Formats: sequence, C-alpha cells, structure tokens
Amino acid sequence: MSFTDLLIHTVTVFNIAAGSTDRYGNESQAFDAGTASPARVQALDVGGQARERLAGGDTRSRWFEVFLPPTVTIDGLSQIQWGAKRLQVDGEPSLINDSAGPHHYQVNAREVLGG
Repeated sequence: MSFTDLLIHTVTVFNIAAGSTDRYGNESQAFDAGTASPARVQALDVGGQARERLAGGDTRSRWFEVFLPPTVTIDGLSQIQWGAKRLQVDGEPSLINDSAGPHHYQVNAREVLGG
C-alpha cells in the first residue's frame, strides 16, 4: 500500500494572504481561498486522557494529527478545513523525508470550540 492510499480524507488548506488589509487600510491576517488536498486526519490522545481540554469553562480544544503530501503549501499560521471542522495548525508542520526526498507533512492542529 502506498502513502497516497492512506490519504483517505479531503481537506482544504488555507494560508495567510500576503498584503491583506482591513477596510481602514491596516495590515490584517486574511486567508486565501484555500487549496484542496488529500489527507489523513487522526484525533490525538495524549497521556492517557482524551486530548480535550477545558479552559475557563467555555472553550474546548480538540487536537488532531494531519498527514499531507509534500507538495502542499502549509506553515504554522495555516488553517485546515476538514468537513465541518476548522483546525488551526499548532506549531510548524514537520516535513518528513525518506531516502528519495520529501515524503509527507505531519501537522499538529487543534479545533477550538466555543470562545
């Protein structure tokens, strides 16, 4: 089975659009239209606890690990749409290499619910 056979999900990766400004002309953080990509998304479980955290009572975060092909453009500020879930990349994505070169990206991401 090849790596691409393991990519059973489809996600959309959104990156910060360079030169974005708000209606007052101030620099802003707006995302591009997004790029669809095959992926594999897995919920994480860390330290024997479901990786859902309560913080301040109203905010919950769920953590995911996302595997993407090496051709995807993604960085630590990107967001990933997976179905109805919008995930924020947490830290810089890791580009994993094998003997032939870049193999895939491994990305930690969190879904923030509430606020």
